[in-house]
Amino acid sequence: MRRIVGLVAVVASWGCTAAPATSDPFGSATGTLPSDGSGLGQGTTTANPGAGSTSEESVDSTDDGGMTTGDPLPPFSCEQASAGSPLLDGVVVFDPAQPHPGDTLTVVVRATNGTSRQDAPPMDLEVTDRSGVRTVASQTIEGGEAVYYYSIPQVPEGELCLRGLVAGANEVSGKLTVTPRPPGPPIDGGIFKIVANHMWTCDEQPSFGNELHVWVRDENGQAMSGVPVAVRPADTTDLRSIYNGDAQPLPSEIVTGDDGHAMAFNYWPISDNGLLVFEVEVAGVASDIATEITTGWWEDDLMGCNYCNTATVNTWGHWSYTVEFQRDPSANEVCVVDNDHAGMTACGEPRHVHHAPGVQACWAP
Repeated sequence: MRRIVGLVAVVASWGCTAAPATSDPFGSATGTLPSDGSGLGQGTTTANPGAGSTSEESVDSTDDGGMTTGDPLPPFSCEQASAGSPLLDGVVVFDPAQPHPGDTLTVVVRATNGTSRQDAPPMDLEVTDRSGVRTVASQTIEGGEAVYYYSIPQVPEGELCLRGLVAGANEVSGKLTVTPRPPGPPIDGGIFKIVANHMWTCDEQPSFGNELHVWVRDENGQAMSGVPVAVRPADTTDLRSIYNGDAQPLPSEIVTGDDGHAMAFNYWPISDNGLLVFEVEVAGVASDIATEITTGWWEDDLMGCNYCNTATVNTWGHWSYTVEFQRDPSANEVCVVDNDHAGMTACGEPRHVHHAPGVQACWAP
C-alpha cells in the first residue's frame, strides 16, 4: 500500500563561507558528492525541446491508494510543447529525476539570463498526465536569478508533460516518464523511522555554524554503532556549480559512533539550480528520508523579517539540523519527512522546499 505526500521546492543560490565549529568537523565520514559532469543536474530539460515520443508500455494499474489491481494500465503518452523561453531563457529540472507513482514531483525553473526574483513574471505550470490537465501555481520564487518552485503530488504512472505559462504563452516546457517503483532495500529488523527532523532554533544555532547531527537507535532506544547514513543532494542539484565543493565536499556517507551519533560540518555549498537541499537516510536498509536539510534559507524571509537577531547566527543562510532515526519492527511504510522549521518561528509561516506542506509521500518498501 502506498500513501503520499510530496516534496516541493526549488530555490535560489547564494554563497556562504564559514569556519568549522569543532576540531573534528566531519567525524567518521567517507566519500564525496557524486558528479555526472553534466553541469545541469539530473532530470534536466532545456527550454526549447521539440516533440516528445510516445510510449507503448503496459503496467499493472493501481487504485487511488496505490494498491495493485492486476489489470494493465493503458499506455499514456503526451507531446512536449515547444517553448523558446524569450523572457527567462529558462532551464527546467526535476526532483526526483526518475519519479515513481505516488511521489511528489518538484519542478524547478531557473532563469539563466539575469532575470531577478523581483523582476520575475508570474508563471503557472500546466501539467498533463493520465489524470488529466491541471494548472499549478508556483510555491515560491527564490534566488538572485529567479528560481521558481512547483510541487506536483501523487504523480501517476506514464508520461507527464508540462508547460510554464506567462500571460498564457509558452515560456518553458518539460517532459518525463513516471515508472513503476522498484523493490526497495531490505527490512533489517524493522524500518528506520524518523522521530525528529529538527532545524535548530536561534538559541541552539552556533555562530557561523552549519552542522548536521544524526542519531540512530534501535527499537528499544539503544544507540546503534557503526551504522552508515547516506547524505545525498536532491536531483535538481547542478553538481558542477557547487560553491566551494572542492575545498570542503560534504561526505556522501557518515557513520555512527558508539553513542549512535554521526556528525558532518561543511561550508554548505550552493548550486545554480536553487537551494542545495540534502536528503538523509539510513543507508542500505528500509528507512525514512529526511528532506529540507539546507542552509539555503537566508537570514531573513522574503519580506525582510529577521529569523534571528544575533549577527553571527544564521548569517548567509547558516542553519544546523538534528535528524533522529529509530528502528520500528511494526512499521510498514517509508516516508519522506520535512524539517520542523523551528528556527523560523519569529517570522510567521515558514517557507518550504522539496516537499508539499500537508502532503507526505509514503510507500511500502
